Amino acid sequence: MSVETTYNNLFSRQPLSTLSKIASRAFLVVTILAAIGAIVLTLAAGFNLDITLMTLCSMAATLLVGSGIRWLQALGILPGSYVFYIAFAQPYAFDSLSNPKDMHIGGYGHFVGNVVVGGLVIIAYGASIASVVQSYRQGNQGDQESLRAPRWLPTALGVVVGMVIGALLIGAIAQPPTVGTTYTNGVATVHLSANSFSEPAVTIAKGSKLMLVDDTSQIHILANGSWQNGTPKAEREPGAPVVNNLQLSGNSVQIGPFTTAGTYHIYCEVHSGMNLTIVVQ
Repeated sequence: MSVETTYNNLFSRQPLSTLSKIASRAFLVVTILAAIGAIVLTLAAGFNLDITLMTLCSMAATLLVGSGIRWLQALGILPGSYVFYIAFAQPYAFDSLSNPKDMHIGGYGHFVGNVVVGGLVIIAYGASIASVVQSYRQGNQGDQESLRAPRWLPTALGVVVGMVIGALLIGAIAQPPTVGTTYTNGVATVHLSANSFSEPAVTIAKGSKLMLVDDTSQIHILANGSWQNGTPKAEREPGAPVVNNLQLSGNSVQIGPFTTAGTYHIYCEVHSGMNLTIVVQ
């Protein structure tokens, strides 16, 4: 095999194999869905870097895998890897997959979207890797063998589709999370999801503290005040403990004690509409 032949096979555009077509089209659908999700999240909770990067990386994978140029198709595995990571590890997605019917994070509709996107990502990422392996295993022959669908493809697609359908059915019969104040060692506890408090209001006794627990790795910055008509309004209410630039990310913190009866408000500066009302009796 000459150097010129190798060069032509590496840098010239070849017909797309069945696996490459599946990967590029699946990445394209993921790009569209991720872009829609990025817009919705930005409007609902502010700009989200992870979902934006997922959109861009999925678009890059679509172009690279669909280029038909072997070394570019291999390079497409890199942004594809990041898309795979975000689809299953990003706080919004992980929170939804763990709590299919939690209305604070979009409920069952959000869960369905994450499951469908996850299935597409598995197909796109797996097919992109398999297409590169198939291409290099066939060598530089340029024949139709490297373009054909492998015999295991229908089985693999069936497994992924079965996983998606099974997840949707499990999510459909899952019970909504219990709403109500929980206690940790006698301290009233409110949990934080990716973009909301587990409950909009909590009632505690005068002289008590309040524990806040961030269940995800999403960063929250809390302060006295509240979101009003989409605008954050910082306000130190008389008798309220000072909460200023209090950052949570996968950890917990206690605030208080609340020594004066009254109604107080805390909000997240990062996520629009994320308010907590604290009633002290």
